[in-house]
Amino acid sequence: MAEISPLELAEMSKSLTDTQKLIFNQQYASDKKDRGTAVILALFGYDRFWLGDITLGILKYITCGGCGIWWLIDLFTASSRADDLNRKKARDIIDGIQVSARS
Repeated sequence: MAEISPLELAEMSKSLTDTQKLIFNQQYASDKKDRGTAVILALFGYDRFWLGDITLGILKYITCGGCGIWWLIDLFTASSRADDLNRKKARDIIDGIQVSARS
């Protein structure tokens, strides 16, 4: 998938009030993962840990990156995995804001 766009973020947060949108934007900006950093970390095999896949990161190290195959695949998929994580984080932040507003 492509990088999450400002238009997509606006669509996701359209049900929030202006104050809630401000909270969302601040929290999302501090939580999101950079695509370029994910690729650079994939060069060194650290991308799984940085993106929160601790178990797979350990398995990747134990198998030496699947004899290099897993490392090569991760090198090309790190940016899309960062995008997926950012979308999930955005949805989680919005859900948390909406739940706290109901309380």
